[in-house]
Amino acid sequence: MDMHLKKISLLSFLFLFGCMKSASVVSGGQPDWVNGESAKYPNSAYVTASGSASNPELAKNRALANLTKVFELRIRESSTTREDIHVKNQNGAESLDKSQRLVQKVDIETDKIIDGAQIVEQWSSPDLTYYALAVLDRRQAGNNIRDEISKLDKQITFELDSVKAKPGALQKVATYQRVLATHDQREALQKTLKVIDLSGKGAESTWNRADLRTQLEASLSDLKMKPEVLQDATGKVDKLLKGAMAKSGFPESSSPLGYILAIGLELQSPTENQGWYWMRGKLTLRLMSPEGKVQGNKTWPLKVSATDRQQLNQRMLAKVEDLLNQELKATIMGFSAVE
Repeated sequence: MDMHLKKISLLSFLFLFGCMKSASVVSGGQPDWVNGESAKYPNSAYVTASGSASNPELAKNRALANLTKVFELRIRESSTTREDIHVKNQNGAESLDKSQRLVQKVDIETDKIIDGAQIVEQWSSPDLTYYALAVLDRRQAGNNIRDEISKLDKQITFELDSVKAKPGALQKVATYQRVLATHDQREALQKTLKVIDLSGKGAESTWNRADLRTQLEASLSDLKMKPEVLQDATGKVDKLLKGAMAKSGFPESSSPLGYILAIGLELQSPTENQGWYWMRGKLTLRLMSPEGKVQGNKTWPLKVSATDRQQLNQRMLAKVEDLLNQELKATIMGFSAVE
């Protein structure tokens, strides 16, 4: 993963009960929805799921949880999921708080409220097994999601239209980051909409994620930075920074009009304990605008050990190199996010 959004993991479903009527209790024989499709709530108009248990409340809880699994089966095709389901009963109304986490190329998080998921019917068999039917109106839920997608589309259009007017390279990077994050939110909603939409089409995006990612990478390569050293007792951190910049796709620049990427390595005196030598330190990265304004500052604590005191500096530099190679790009992008 080469991009870390501030919070980004996932798609959450929150099925809320609004002004819902009490579920009707079916009398007589077994209703059709126990083992098949409901004639009253056909698949063409509703997403349905049933649940059974030894008591009516648990049956309702299971029906609501099973309703979310209708979505999971489709979403899992392209995502790894972890889920937490909590069913609450407040003032006689059932509600399902479903947190489903999607691990994708970029972790994304968006909350979508789908109103209208309801327990509409209940039935108990002669052996006192209780059943419940949960339904979600396809048109209502689809319209809610389409409205949310429309808002995201307008946001993406606005950001892309405004990017050329951004005065600085860092601002352009920040804009493309927002665009990509918004598009990922849109795609998460699209996955859900395709389940609700019987055609399976949903609302396809007019943007290609790969193209948006390419634009972000291009804006990063335009971010000219001059490496500088704040402090370094080893005399080798400058070389490590330049190497990490090259690996991360940041061209080195000596122009006075470019940004300044400053690095500092502070080391404490080594300590000895039971034959082992320990050294602690602190690595700092600071990005400054051509005018000298600090755009971002991040510090990492460091600690290394060795049985030979002379190896401490070498191990510390190796740790710094690994950290820069792994974290530099994400750190710079994090600085741009607050631009």
